[in-house]
Amino acid sequence: MSDTDIGIHTSAMLVELSVSNWTGMKIDRRASQEVDETKGTKVAANTVHKKLFAGTKLLDDIVKFSAKVRAAHNESTLPWTDNGVRLLPSSSFIDYKSKMSTLETEWEGFVNGFLENYVDLKTEAAYNLGASYDALDYPDVEEIQSRFAFKLVFSPVPTSGDFRVDVGEQAKAELQQQYEADAKEKTSKAMQTAWDRLHKNLENMSSKLADKNTNGDKKVFRDSLLDNAVSLVDSLKHLNINNDPKLEEARKDLELTLTDVHDAQDLRDFRNTRLEVKKGVDDILSKFNF
Repeated sequence: MSDTDIGIHTSAMLVELSVSNWTGMKIDRRASQEVDETKGTKVAANTVHKKLFAGTKLLDDIVKFSAKVRAAHNESTLPWTDNGVRLLPSSSFIDYKSKMSTLETEWEGFVNGFLENYVDLKTEAAYNLGASYDALDYPDVEEIQSRFAFKLVFSPVPTSGDFRVDVGEQAKAELQQQYEADAKEKTSKAMQTAWDRLHKNLENMSSKLADKNTNGDKKVFRDSLLDNAVSLVDSLKHLNINNDPKLEEARKDLELTLTDVHDAQDLRDFRNTRLEVKKGVDDILSKFNF
């Protein structure tokens, strides 16, 4: 078993999130043709899409909340493959599963609210869309329900020895070497993402905690500036899947920098506190090779 196997498949798992929504978008062929005729095109060159529930918000709310779900998923995981599979540290599995279960319940609430009001929304759409309304654009509610899905799939990180194919020992060795090289590259990219999150957070804090903008105005920042930093300090305990000692050192430095800050209002009210935090953040930025 290689070092890569020991470091990754025992400390993390793979997870794939799929959140499917009905878009409520439809190509309006008549409007598309009208645009072509207006523009004098010689061929069909324009495509007009219409929002079947324009002027209402229940479907838009589902789409927006789905984006929130994906953001929470990405925040808790690291990239692994290009097809959406991500790396989840085993140490954060329980918290991750709890958080995603809560989000799934909320998402289902949005979906159920839309489905329960589907008939009324179609009536409202007939009024809002005017001549663009076409009853044939609206499937039965049972069909619409099947367009929504929330799914999480967990799987182990495969080991380099997990090639159950009869290709000969030499070919199998080549496959193992290829896997190890690929796993090493993916692990490196995953860890770089963790470093990038830290760097982005520190750069943002350093900028927002300075005394003034270039035009002389006092800096303004939201509570999320501190909340995000505190959350990052906690998440990096889990996202450091490779046990990078420098990343852990940087994490601890940020944790120490924030020790005496109770809330964001402290940073607004007390200049010395704000500048001390900024100095600590700047020291971390200069200390590590981002």
